[in-house]
Amino acid sequence: MRSPNILVADDDPETRELIRLILKDAGMKVVLGENGSQLLELWRANPIDLIILDVMMPVMDGFEACERIRRVSDVPIVFLTAKGQEGDVVNGFEIGADDYIVKPFRPGELIARVRAILNRLERLREDAGRRLQFEKLILDLDARRVVARGKTIEVTPLEFQLLQYLMQNVGIVMSKKNLLQNVWGYAEAAGDLNLIEAAVRRLRRKLELDPSQPEYIHTVWGAGYRFGE
Repeated sequence: MRSPNILVADDDPETRELIRLILKDAGMKVVLGENGSQLLELWRANPIDLIILDVMMPVMDGFEACERIRRVSDVPIVFLTAKGQEGDVVNGFEIGADDYIVKPFRPGELIARVRAILNRLERLREDAGRRLQFEKLILDLDARRVVARGKTIEVTPLEFQLLQYLMQNVGIVMSKKNLLQNVWGYAEAAGDLNLIEAAVRRLRRKLELDPSQPEYIHTVWGAGYRFGE
């Protein structure tokens, strides 16, 4: 199996070098950028499997870079930043990040999260030739396509994996910890539960006629989420 190509953007040279060494020691190839604008150039010029980026960077910050990439690509994006306020974390997930890690970080945790995302994508590639359907919602696992009411819906790999897991467990209440472990692939204490809430909100906006009155993904207060009635 080839080594994954990871694009890292951070305006601090010591942090860039530290991340490069951590990823290299884990068997990954690394491309380095100094700001959001350079990140976009490197991403367009190289085959990238996953992006790690800071938020506070000159020329173009990480949030804007993420938004621009998400307009045209579902490449996994992980924020690695000192901006750890709840509003920053929620915003990162709302604009399409797959994960959000607050500095200072632990090397082992960074590698574990990166591998979890890459493993999730590999599982998506292996799930071929099957199709899930619930009422007017179709999940084509071969084509990795979501069709709602006859219309193709664009979703990220993370959103696809979340929807797949929920549809495979119709009518069963799934706790956030369950989703964190079985969709994100993280140990119970390794991820922020905000990412689940943000991912569910994004899916509802894409799938539901009225996200405030969902037909598919229901909140079970104090317990988690349930797909279908």
